[in-house]
Amino acid sequence: MIKKKNGFMTFLCSLVPGAGEMYLGFMKEGLSIMCLAYGIFVFSIWADMNWLISAEVILWFYSLFNTHNKVSLPDEEFYALEDDYVFHIDRLLPKGNLNLVYGKQSKIFGWFLLFLGVSIIWKPSIRNLLAALRVYISDDFSRVVGNYLYSLPQFVIAGVLIVCGVRLILRKKTEIYMEQDADPEEKV
Repeated sequence: MIKKKNGFMTFLCSLVPGAGEMYLGFMKEGLSIMCLAYGIFVFSIWADMNWLISAEVILWFYSLFNTHNKVSLPDEEFYALEDDYVFHIDRLLPKGNLNLVYGKQSKIFGWFLLFLGVSIIWKPSIRNLLAALRVYISDDFSRVVGNYLYSLPQFVIAGVLIVCGVRLILRKKTEIYMEQDADPEEKV
């Protein structure tokens, strides 16, 4: 049985992702959060993707607030909580099928994997290109090209966000106009 704990040790343990949950007795949940945090950290260093550290911060805040929310629950609700893993791979897989995602989700997953792959090879490729430019052309030219190439992913992401925002705004306007056109017909 999980025993409710409080105090300074809960606060200290909640500062490490997953440790607060484990201290409260939720071993499966704490272990999965801790493994996810460690995995994100190692992968972001290995793949030279420093921007992925922001996911680590989000996970840290989730774990911190999750621990403190559990401690602040009334005793009946706290003791009714069950320890379970955060992610269930078996729930993602359709019965008897080894495909992770299917249908429209496969496109989103495919684009995510493509983005991840390009992100991994982007910086090493730029470094090699700039080294060649320094040797064959000039240092100044390689610096100018490097500044643009290192900033290109930010421009692409900003462009995608702008296009998605415009599409959402236009879709909402279309829905509003369709609702306004549909209302007079309902009154007749």
